[in-house]
Parts: sequence; C-alpha cells; structure tokens
Amino acid sequence: MDRQRLRDEQRLHRRKLLTFPELRDRGVPYCRDHVRALVKQGKFPPPVKISTKRIGWVDDEIDGWVEQLIAERDNAQAA
Repeated sequence: MDRQRLRDEQRLHRRKLLTFPELRDRGVPYCRDHVRALVKQGKFPPPVKISTKRIGWVDDEIDGWVEQLIAERDNAQAA
C-alpha cells in the first residue's frame, strides 16, 4: 500500500461529526436558521442525520467550506 493511500485511509478513520455548537469552534458564526437557509441554497455542507432528532456536520466538509471562503477572499483581493 503506498503512503498516500495509507494517509487517505487514516484520515477517513479520523473523521468526526460536529454538533451545531461545535460549528462555531470551526469558524461558522451563523445561527441555526441561517445555516439551514445556506444548506437549502446549496451554499453550506448539508448535515448528516445521526438519529431522529440529531444531526451533525462532517468536520472535513466544514473545514473545506471555511477554506473556500478564505480562498475566495484572497482571489478577490488579488484581482
């Protein structure tokens, strides 16, 4: 097994589901209603259903969303 594949598999095993309060720790400053609206518009990663009354967000997807916002800002400043 090559190193890249091993790293990819290890990363997949470390994935975590974030609760709504944990989104703030990842740089998401929005209220629940705004997050729902962004998900509906396709502008925010959709949650994963954990149980009938519980949802969570994949940590890698949230980190990627934050990185995308930063990249968009940096590209706008460079233009």
